[in-house]
Amino acid sequence: MIWASFRLQRVQLLTLLGVLVVGAGVLVLLRSNMVDAITSAQLTQCAARGGSACASDAQNVFLADWSNLFQIARILIIVMPILIGVFIGAPLFAQELENGTHVLAFTQSVSRTRWMLSKLVVALVPALVVVVVLQYLVWWWLTAAGTLGPRVNGAWNPVNFGIDHVSPIAYTLFAFALGAFIGVVSRRTLVAMTAAFGVFVAVRFVLVGQVNRFVPSERRVAVDAPAARDGGLQVGSGWLDAAGLEVPRARSLAVSDACRTAPSGTPPGQEEFLACMRESGLMNSYALVLPESSAWLAHLYDAAIFGGFAVLLLAGTVWALRRQS
Repeated sequence: MIWASFRLQRVQLLTLLGVLVVGAGVLVLLRSNMVDAITSAQLTQCAARGGSACASDAQNVFLADWSNLFQIARILIIVMPILIGVFIGAPLFAQELENGTHVLAFTQSVSRTRWMLSKLVVALVPALVVVVVLQYLVWWWLTAAGTLGPRVNGAWNPVNFGIDHVSPIAYTLFAFALGAFIGVVSRRTLVAMTAAFGVFVAVRFVLVGQVNRFVPSERRVAVDAPAARDGGLQVGSGWLDAAGLEVPRARSLAVSDACRTAPSGTPPGQEEFLACMRESGLMNSYALVLPESSAWLAHLYDAAIFGGFAVLLLAGTVWALRRQS
């Protein structure tokens, strides 16, 4: 049964193999060329530390040459799950149901469950391997760029988040299972491909950033200036009174507006503004921040959500296939 599934899906498997070989070769070559460019431009310390270690002219030239390539690599990892769902998951069963070739398999001694599982394994495992390998190579490449690359934007950057840790694997499982389920229900390949694309994009759009609410935030207080996030993702801010209690937002906004309006009509300076806030009882500002070190927890929640969707869709696929005649 496995061999038969291999033969039926040889085009998709050969395509995946080609994507893996070409993609891996290109990424390794790009990383090597980038490291050479950093070294020749004397930007090694800049990539490691950033800030004052960077010569602005050399840095600008490097970014002009490499920024678009960084973006293309990240987009590749972002779109791979939906491409796998549309071109591998959706036609997996829909094509056979549409052409009627599933009847031959159903009349053999092989059970429908075994037939389905063999097709799923042959199609899904190679797809996951391609995603994992290319994801790792992109991570390897971007990490070598250091502060010159997109990782300087932090782990909470929406694009960086979408290509890190286990999230791409979970997205791939969901997209594949979604395509397979819609294919069995619709029995039409084109319908399944179109619907899988639309539903996946909609779900990803609706859920982007939603897992952040499950990650504990930390409160960072600033004494002599408005609190900054200092790394991490800021999810809230406010002011504290002399007792260290949070001031209601409506009151803090009213006081802030009043302190920003000087009698002369000219905006007050930072010191005058903070002094006015303290005179009104708002002693220190604070920021609620999701630290960079907690991003892995958000990825686990993300994977749990999309992995759970995938399990439900695969269970629905089994149920729908058992009802096919």
